[in-house]
Amino acid sequence: MEKLRRLKYKKIVKVGENVKIKTLAEHEMETGVRRDNITGIIYPRLIIQSVIAKYNGKIVFKANWFSGVSANPYLAFYITAKESGLIEIEWKDDHATTSYKRGYLKVINEKGNEVLPVKYDL
Repeated sequence: MEKLRRLKYKKIVKVGENVKIKTLAEHEMETGVRRDNITGIIYPRLIIQSVIAKYNGKIVFKANWFSGVSANPYLAFYITAKESGLIEIEWKDDHATTSYKRGYLKVINEKGNEVLPVKYDL
């Protein structure tokens, strides 16, 4: 069964507005120090090692996690909306298993028009 990943934020914002990005990753975060009471076997470590957030392909947040992070970790951070585009969160664990959650942020200007990440000169 695939692990649940959540990504929440305000979908439509104005240019220059600070946007709170909230994420949740369903993960047991096994520390590697817990022992089975019956067999005595130590459960192997399996934690989320890194989280990378991108906005329009550029890294805007990066964190390296260690065994002290709780199960099902919640993370929140802010970005400044400059133009519409893709928000992508990547989680990577000890086994190099990577999962993603993506969403689209629509940024509008003072006239109510969408600000696209396309640059052109006439």
